[in-house]
Amino acid sequence: DDDADDDGADEEKGEEDDEQWTPTIAEDSKIETRQIRMQGSVSAAGITVDVSNKDTRQIFNFDSDGEVTVSNEVELDFGMVVVGGGVRPSDLVYNRLIVSFTICQLILKNGFILDLGFLFAILSIVRGTPDAGWLETTYVDDDIRLGRGNKGTMFILTREK
Repeated sequence: DDDADDDGADEEKGEEDDEQWTPTIAEDSKIETRQIRMQGSVSAAGITVDVSNKDTRQIFNFDSDGEVTVSNEVELDFGMVVVGGGVRPSDLVYNRLIVSFTICQLILKNGFILDLGFLFAILSIVRGTPDAGWLETTYVDDDIRLGRGNKGTMFILTREK
């Protein structure tokens, strides 16, 4: 089962009883999509972090200029890992956000910050696009959000009160 099998579809207008659906190439087709089996871990740009029994957060920031960013923060024994970047709505899939990662930081408990964001800049050049992944929201209410990522990650998120 490959998450990329359904990148969205555009309806071709036909006879009333003879509608046809034609698949299109989504703008996010350059984003690697695959299924992974990494229970209790997250991965970004090939870096896998064990998050089982760890405090994790996904934070969306909306600034006054209309820019939206997402960051994922994972508390680990030595400090925190932060990965994030800009997001924009997909033009073809209504519940999908396209993510362009720019931030990768290891924040040690002693306050030292190791900034590895340049790795995402290099990957953007190699891939030919800053688009690095996507997030889909499959269910949301006042308390919970369910979603999935382009590499098969399932998210079950609760809102901080």
